[in-house]
Amino acid sequence: MKTRYRNVMVMLVIMSLFMVVSGCGKKTQEVVQDVFNVETAVVKTIDITKYSSYSGRVKGSNEEAVLPKLSSRVTAIHVTAGQTVREGQVIVSLDRTRQDAAVQQAEAAVASARAGQAGNEVQRQTALSNYNRQKELHNAGAVSDQALETAKAQYDALNTGATEAGVAQAQAALNLAQQNLADCDIKSPMDGIVGRVDVSVGDTTSTQSPVAVINNTADLEVEVKVSESDVSSVQAGSTVKVLIKAISTEPLTGTIKSVASVADSVKRTYPVKVSLPNNSQSQVKSGMFAEVMLGTEHRAGVIGIPMAAVLPKNGESSVYVVNEENRAQAVIVQTGLNDGTYTEISKGLQVGQKVVTKGNTLIDETSVLNFADGGTAK
Repeated sequence: MKTRYRNVMVMLVIMSLFMVVSGCGKKTQEVVQDVFNVETAVVKTIDITKYSSYSGRVKGSNEEAVLPKLSSRVTAIHVTAGQTVREGQVIVSLDRTRQDAAVQQAEAAVASARAGQAGNEVQRQTALSNYNRQKELHNAGAVSDQALETAKAQYDALNTGATEAGVAQAQAALNLAQQNLADCDIKSPMDGIVGRVDVSVGDTTSTQSPVAVINNTADLEVEVKVSESDVSSVQAGSTVKVLIKAISTEPLTGTIKSVASVADSVKRTYPVKVSLPNNSQSQVKSGMFAEVMLGTEHRAGVIGIPMAAVLPKNGESSVYVVNEENRAQAVIVQTGLNDGTYTEISKGLQVGQKVVTKGNTLIDETSVLNFADGGTAK
């Protein structure tokens, strides 16, 4: 009997302990809740511009590839990339051997043609004297009509201008040979900076390939190909943002220089040129990759929030609004124009409300919020 009583008491004690432990566990779960650090932004009225991005290459507004006028071996290079040059300055020299010989041959041809012209002139004067004499004798009845006609034909044959034409032809050949010789010294077509040198000593030039590029980088330009859907929004003289990641993460300010009125026949896009003033601080160089951001649509005085606050939800857009109890409340919104950072809200929010911009992917309406940016609902 005592043993049975003892067992019953032990079971009661165990059950009491189990109930106490279970009760403590439930109490702990009810008290401990996760706290989420979030950042917020105030819903406000903003001006917003939609940007379309187009890529291009920077180049000097006055840039020229220097093409040789003849094919010959490079004997000397007188400049290096980055060097300042003047118009007419020799930048590359070519082998002159063949051109020197051609000039000498052409000079000899000119001398021969002029000698022939001089000989012809002597013969012409003799023929003229003979013709005049025969004419006098004919008038006196001393010679026949045939003799007079023969004298005139001899004179006319020496008075055709053939020798003069021969001299002119020989002189033209000499001029061409001299020009080819002069073209062995390839000169800069303008004042500027040597952008690059494309040949080495010993190379043979081609009239289709440049030996160097000369540019004036005081004024730069970027040409982009704009689609027909955006070109109507682009106006010459307006400012645009130009991002050159090679030098900075902050965009530079450019000005639209020109907008083509006729589309490219192949790509059906419209060339737009953007001028970009250069200075020693910007370090922009010809050939750098540039991204031109064209403002194609603008709206003023719209309700806007950071794009980071907007979350996709079942095919709709939603944001978490901080209510008066500092709790997150999900609200379905309608978005409009965006500029890549801010978005227009056409329905669902009011100016002055606060929305969660960071940490919003981790929370729901039951979450406890800790405002890392100090934000509170007022």
